[in-house]
Amino acid sequence: MHPIYLDHNATTPLAPEVLAAMDPFLRGQFGNPLTAHRFGAAPKAAVEQARLDVLSLLGPHAADVFDVVFDSGGTEALNHAIKGLAFRALVGGRAGTRRRIVIGALEHYAVAGSARWLAERFGFDVVEVAPGRDGVVPVDAFAEALDPSTTLCASLMWANNEIGSVQPVREVGRLCREQGVPFIVDTVQCPGKIDLSSAPDVADVFAFSAHKLYGPKGVGAIVVRKGLALDALVHGASQETGRRGGTHNVASIVGFAAAARMAVEGLAHEAPRLAKLRDQLWAAIDPKIEHAHWNGRGAPLLPNTLNVSFDGCPSHALAEEMDRRGVAISQGAACRSGAITPSHTLAAMGLSENRSTTSVRVSLGHATTAQDVHDAADAFAESVRAIRASR
Repeated sequence: MHPIYLDHNATTPLAPEVLAAMDPFLRGQFGNPLTAHRFGAAPKAAVEQARLDVLSLLGPHAADVFDVVFDSGGTEALNHAIKGLAFRALVGGRAGTRRRIVIGALEHYAVAGSARWLAERFGFDVVEVAPGRDGVVPVDAFAEALDPSTTLCASLMWANNEIGSVQPVREVGRLCREQGVPFIVDTVQCPGKIDLSSAPDVADVFAFSAHKLYGPKGVGAIVVRKGLALDALVHGASQETGRRGGTHNVASIVGFAAAARMAVEGLAHEAPRLAKLRDQLWAAIDPKIEHAHWNGRGAPLLPNTLNVSFDGCPSHALAEEMDRRGVAISQGAACRSGAITPSHTLAAMGLSENRSTTSVRVSLGHATTAQDVHDAADAFAESVRAIRASR
């Protein structure tokens, strides 16, 4: 059996079309886009066109509403969003009246870690809104946490990276607009899987990582509503209108743009194809393996994501056993791989420690076939049988 890669939520392979778009800027078009001579002209034009291509992820009118700041990826973007707002709100080096930061309890470590660091260092208050057992944060609970007189900002991911649950960002965004609270949305897992064209009516800040949509690693963007002021995190020269210093990574930015175009063009076909394959995988696993649980089932989900707990099979052991059989999956979010701890996502959902420590994530992608799904189901059955027999 050929190796089967089912960990696309961790990272995606570089698409051939993306590599082709990058190639000229890795070779002849090497100039710095901020220079005034001819060698900088083509790189500068490419970077500016890339802004429009990235904004196309958020609908046809996004360029009228948002600015793009290119950076190293989603983690930096989310840090910039929360800290950039917080630093502007400091009074005498401490949190002022607007000191509350409201986040979902399922947020990426970049959001939760930034918020908690701001609380420790500057005295901000962090309110984490728990999801239901389906992995969806209730709108009414989020509404209760908002206080327009004291809330600095709110953050809720559009889709969870571990179980794939799609969050009610439209409804929460409406509440934030009504109360004048800046709203940050992590969209890292969404391009090519979810229609983001309602974004101008949803939030004020979005975060992207190119390597989640078949682009290169180390590049992404923070997309900011025009007129929303954020303090810079990376100071330098005049790059990105002074909002992020450092010479542009032109080839990677161009690759990011190419991947964004592909995501927009392929959404209508690829999302339903992936959802069908995901459901086929569960339909093959369920009768083969007793005591398997689809975490988040019944909630709106990313079409490519399946999170399953297998009683008696520790997450790390199952991921290792599957790898020996040629199938790459994840024991949870890639950023916690190697950590033998309960999934913070499943724990926040109120699931038992046993359920949280026996969960694995399967995330499908462009190259995934029906045969891959069939072979993966067989590998799951063999791996679970081997682990349970050894315990």
